[in-house]
Amino acid sequence: NAGPSATTANYTIDTLAPSVSSFTLSDTALKVGETATVTLVFSEAVSGFSSDADITVQNGSLATMSSSDNITWTGTFTPSSNIEDTTNILTLATSYTDLAGNSGPSATTANYTIDTTAPSVSSFTMSDTALKIGETSTVTLVFSEAVSGFSNADITVQNGSLTTMTSGNNITWTGTFTPSTNLEDTSNVLTLATSYTDTAGNAGPSATTANYTIDTLAPTISSITPSWGSYLNATEDNSDGTVTVATINIEDSQTLTIGLNSVNYTGSVSSNSVTITIAGGNLRALSDGTTYTITANVSDAAGNAATQGSTTFIYDITAPAVSSFTLSDTALK
Repeated sequence: NAGPSATTANYTIDTLAPSVSSFTLSDTALKVGETATVTLVFSEAVSGFSSDADITVQNGSLATMSSSDNITWTGTFTPSSNIEDTTNILTLATSYTDLAGNSGPSATTANYTIDTTAPSVSSFTMSDTALKIGETSTVTLVFSEAVSGFSNADITVQNGSLTTMTSGNNITWTGTFTPSTNLEDTSNVLTLATSYTDTAGNAGPSATTANYTIDTLAPTISSITPSWGSYLNATEDNSDGTVTVATINIEDSQTLTIGLNSVNYTGSVSSNSVTITIAGGNLRALSDGTTYTITANVSDAAGNAATQGSTTFIYDITAPAVSSFTLSDTALK
């Protein structure tokens, strides 16, 4: 007689190792203030996985990843500060398994770049910080790295104009500053705004140049009047003579040069009406009856020269004499 059929107890087979369906970052070009969501998806539920132990992180930190089904795991990656690195990945180790105990493979994310170093201003200078008539100044602005979106709109200019700044490498920029005309101002700066960024989009700080002064207002000479009038005679030429230069429209403490034909005299201007004393000995040496020219040259503290002023006088020390004293008829009847 045939015996009965029989079966073993049920047994399960799982010879399929788990795999990584995807391992991604939501942002692979990270700058200052940015983070990325890291998503790791397995082909099936896993056991023994811990992002803290199983994922190697480059140049940043990864918050502990969590999952509701042990298949899809998420966490937040925060890049390190003050760093620029173009080659980075997250790496998954092989220490995890599926629920049957099968080990899974390693995996890596795509490459991500980090630029968490904000640009700075290395220098912001002017070649001349004391500008007078006819002068300009080369402005040089040097950033710590290449910048994007920078233009003259980012620089506030006081009392002058700045030509378009140019650069061969987006790091060192130069332009020419021309001061305004007919102006005196001792307090001026160029100011850089914060609207520029580096190539990663990180904003940089503001900056200013050193103070620069402007004096593009030329002094003027309104008149030169010899105190004795048009003639200098022997009576007036005693111990000395004086030349009064009237209404010099310049600021105080400037330089005035009086030239008497070829002889120069220099004095300091302390007010708008100035008297220059010329030694009497020099006047006595002048030739009698000759017309002489007094010239005045004024320059201010910045070196701006006024239009030369001049006047003339005649030196006359010959006393009048009687050439003749006659009567037409000396025998009157």
